[in-house]
Amino acid sequence: SSEVALASIRDQVSSGVKSNEEDKSLACLPKSVIDAWSSLPSEVRAALVSSEVSGSLHGSGTAAPTLTTSSVSFGSSASSNSTASSEVGVVSNDTIYEKDPHSGSDIVLRPLERAPHNVFEFIKTKETKKTQVVKNASSTVTTTTKVVTSGRGWRNVFTLPISYDVNMVPHGTLLNVSNPQLLEATGVHPEGYDRRFAVLDAEVDKIYGEQIRNYFASRNIDLTTCILNGGEADKRPEAVDKLLDDLCAYKLRRREPFLAIGGGCLLDIAGMGACLYRRGVPFVRVPTTLLSIVDASVGVKNGVDYCCAVTDETYKNRIGSFYAPSSCLLDPAFIATQDARNVSNGFGEILKLALVRSSDLFELLEAHGAALVKSRFASNTTTPEGVSDRIIDVSIQIMLEELGPNLWEHTLDRCVDYGHTFSKLLEMVPGSDIMHGEAVNIDGFFCCVLSYLRGYITMDTVNQVFSCMQSLSLPTNSEYLTSNLAWQSCKDAIEHRHGEQRIPLITEIGESICVSDITQEELDRALEIMKQFSH
Repeated sequence: SSEVALASIRDQVSSGVKSNEEDKSLACLPKSVIDAWSSLPSEVRAALVSSEVSGSLHGSGTAAPTLTTSSVSFGSSASSNSTASSEVGVVSNDTIYEKDPHSGSDIVLRPLERAPHNVFEFIKTKETKKTQVVKNASSTVTTTTKVVTSGRGWRNVFTLPISYDVNMVPHGTLLNVSNPQLLEATGVHPEGYDRRFAVLDAEVDKIYGEQIRNYFASRNIDLTTCILNGGEADKRPEAVDKLLDDLCAYKLRRREPFLAIGGGCLLDIAGMGACLYRRGVPFVRVPTTLLSIVDASVGVKNGVDYCCAVTDETYKNRIGSFYAPSSCLLDPAFIATQDARNVSNGFGEILKLALVRSSDLFELLEAHGAALVKSRFASNTTTPEGVSDRIIDVSIQIMLEELGPNLWEHTLDRCVDYGHTFSKLLEMVPGSDIMHGEAVNIDGFFCCVLSYLRGYITMDTVNQVFSCMQSLSLPTNSEYLTSNLAWQSCKDAIEHRHGEQRIPLITEIGESICVSDITQEELDRALEIMKQFSH
């Protein structure tokens, strides 16, 4: 066949040396094809021959790419009545055949001897075809032009191992000098290595700073601390710079974990610093707020808000990283030193999880949420023993179940994004004084109304959700939630979620779907219905 003939003369044509058999092969081919072949660069001919020979060698086994060609052209035209076909498969001898789903290129990968599981040399071949029909008085001429392009290179494959423990610490014992967990989390060091580093939320330092330092001093360990403000207004690149400066001054070792003790903003800053310092060092999360215990501490996202000099606007979490902690230590006793508003703020994220994933969790919040806000998650006369622990456990488990298989967010339809479409801009309105969990809850109730308008839930369900939110002392509306802000939020969602809104809406309590077709008129109708409630 012409294909085999092309393979058999791949080098002889360019060198001008031909045997009798090769003369016969040449005789099978039109001169235009031979000229086209000989004009190709050697690496292109090698790629074509590789594909051709592989196809013939594996004709009875796993399918390999085949290139059916009676004319080849680079930048010039050649007539052809044949068609090209390509099949994809994995063949023996460790050679892998792929087709790029985006470009359509055929890819042949062969492992390198010294790193056969990670490094592959490849040849990429792409064929495009253009057909031109020219009619004249006496005939119709159809010309098919094929262009074959080829490239080569190497592919490096490495699966990043991600594993970290989220440890529930016995209530109120983390800073007890008899509990070694905090020290053990800072890693194994040579004997006599008597120093550690911790970044602390400024409010945490006021309340627990002396106890934290005494914990390490009792073990003859010198604790160096970096104190940062942990409010949303302070979650900026400058805070990361301050942490990096202190890490440099401390001279943190490459495999030495440092401690991050504070709320969600502090943990985000610490994660960014850990990711950047020496291109990545381990760090240990110790959340001290209800919100950070059930949210910021359990995933791998870190980020800070960013003020763009070009647009003069501040964007929430616009710069950040996916970077896992070495471990997390959760002691709910820290919640007792929060005020009621901050406890309610944490319930904003918990209620979000209940709405999209767990009717059982929602029932616990309906029955006991108000009492737990008042008692700051401590034992009280109206809440049965174990309920507060159960609420935290279920919340963390739901978060991990949703995040674990999708840590890098390759899947963008995520139910845990409930309450995170309109809340981002709400939080960033100058002077709004809306905390994260509060903004999530306002967003969440607005989405409940959108679900009602679409017929997903009844007004009875909307009222049930509204009552639960009020019992948790959470806001359900804001003067800043306007038509313009809502529609801009949908536009931002399209940008952030790669071309689609992907807005989670509940279909019943504990179940949700993502939609991408919400209109501005729909938003305006929902805002009108929001006015009917006594917020």
